[in-house]
Amino acid sequence: MAKLYETIMYRIDHELIANIQQFRIDREWSQRMLSEKMGFAEAFVGKCESLDQPEKYNLRHLGILLKVFGFKSLDQLFPNGIPADEQIVIRYKKVPKKKADGTPSKLMENEVVEIVVVDAETKA
Repeated sequence: MAKLYETIMYRIDHELIANIQQFRIDREWSQRMLSEKMGFAEAFVGKCESLDQPEKYNLRHLGILLKVFGFKSLDQLFPNGIPADEQIVIRYKKVPKKKADGTPSKLMENEVVEIVVVDAETKA
């Protein structure tokens, strides 16, 4: 069985990352392309989308993201509504990325296996 990793974050952060990733994919933009459009280093978006990296989008990035995607309000970043303010544990495994031809690459990406809400009594 593949080794499982885990990270803890707030659901709103996780959904923002997933939504931005989907908006990027829908436009056929690579992580590097979005990083460049935002005016950041080419690895920035890749780090934000990776569960095992500490870099994540913050309030300063929201205005930039709105402009890059042509959105008029923050609500558009959350098409399914703003999620509950709860901590979650994301368990994931590392799997090979797929090349353009569908074969496995030597590069790895994270695949979410499970998301669990942190018990309110255990929150800091």
